[in-house]
Amino acid sequence: MTAMPLRSGVLENMPETLHYLIEPVLRYACRSEWDAFTHLDKASQKDMDYLANIARKVLENGHYPLVTKFLNEYQMTEFDECAQLYFFFGLLDHGGLKFD
Repeated sequence: MTAMPLRSGVLENMPETLHYLIEPVLRYACRSEWDAFTHLDKASQKDMDYLANIARKVLENGHYPLVTKFLNEYQMTEFDECAQLYFFFGLLDHGGLKFD
């Protein structure tokens, strides 16, 4: 079993198939659209490739409905790490990366 990143909190309660999202969600730590745009403004090609690979994995595995189901159960207004999960998908979306 892989060790969970620090501060993963309730993200550990996501289905195990989604645990690959924990590290990038916590790495980017977006808590608003502003944060997402700020990351995109300074993103290198390497960053965009990294994000594209994650978006592709979510899309190919049909994982986005599982993410939304999780966020319906664990509200972003109650759990900071869920806000980060929500806005991570805002980062992907504003970056033009298809995930659903």
